[in-house]
Amino acid sequence: MAVTLAGQSPIQLAIIIAFVWFAYRLTRSPHSLALWAVVSCLAFRYFASGGIADLRGHFGGVLSSASVAKVVMNIALAASWCSLLLFFLLAATPHRAVRTAFREIAIMVAAMLTMTVMVAVTPNADEAFSSGAGGALPSDVSISVVAFYIVGSAYIAYVTWRAAIWAWSYAAESTQRTRLGLRIAAVALGTLGSVAAIRAGQILLIWGGGTLPEWATLVNLGVPLGTLLFVFGVCLAGAAARIERFRIWLRHRRALRELRPLWSVLHDLFPEDRLVPAHEQSRIDRFSPRRVHQQFWRAVVEIRDGLVQLSPHLSDLGYDPDTSLHQQSGLLNEAIRRQRSGTAPSTRDAVLVAAPSSTGAFDVEADVEQLVLLSRSLS
Repeated sequence: MAVTLAGQSPIQLAIIIAFVWFAYRLTRSPHSLALWAVVSCLAFRYFASGGIADLRGHFGGVLSSASVAKVVMNIALAASWCSLLLFFLLAATPHRAVRTAFREIAIMVAAMLTMTVMVAVTPNADEAFSSGAGGALPSDVSISVVAFYIVGSAYIAYVTWRAAIWAWSYAAESTQRTRLGLRIAAVALGTLGSVAAIRAGQILLIWGGGTLPEWATLVNLGVPLGTLLFVFGVCLAGAAARIERFRIWLRHRRALRELRPLWSVLHDLFPEDRLVPAHEQSRIDRFSPRRVHQQFWRAVVEIRDGLVQLSPHLSDLGYDPDTSLHQQSGLLNEAIRRQRSGTAPSTRDAVLVAAPSSTGAFDVEADVEQLVLLSRSLS
């Protein structure tokens, strides 16, 4: 089924762009359940936000019925919210969330089956469900119509509140840069859930013969406000994550450039330690931004492997890690000369070269910093 971009609303175009991006990421990480949840959320959201018209173009005989179209749209809307809940659930607790995810799917399916049954038992369902706003229902509608909107609003309230709770938990475990955006998104989800709950109460009040105060219509403003707040929070978290990744990329690129003198020397001395032969790299990998990260970690590992193999020569030379960096670089150059000349070391003892300062736990950044200082002394 093809989807044309002509005639799409700005919201639908944004959903399509986001869908294409996350679908591409899914092809790179097909086993990520959280990414599957995001892609599903965007696909269902597209049809819930007006994409039902595309379905009508292909299945007009079925979806020409107002009641059937209403059911399909509500199923798509509920599935999109459920998928969003599953994303936060799987992102926050990826190792123990599968059982909870199946339970949430079962709750969603039960709610949608109930709504479908309510439509099926309603006389003149097309006329009864021709209205789009549950809050504007007349007081003399069938109880099945009321039940349809009550169940739908109750489920939306439930799933958005649950998503808000898990989004807040996910924010607590995220980096400081993305935490604010995720918490804004959680507040927005809670707002949308509250609006759905209030709407359910309004429907019951109207059906019971009551009247709504004039200010009650202000509740409807909560939907666009909550949606905009959610989009802002997600975009803020996404932008913060991208900025952080770019900073890491710059740091790795700078460190890689400074490690290259030491890396090149050790690579020439011990070519068998090479981790990724050039012929095994695809053309895409050679021009991908990830190549900097791959080369950075490859350089760190190969340098450490090379220093371990060179350390017997350093041990013969009386290498002391507590000496100045200038003295260490002099001994390192002599060890390199001996290795190149084929001189066999008299011992197999290994020494730790360019050791980071002892702070208890191993610190990768401190280790790389010492390797960079050693590489600078050789250049």
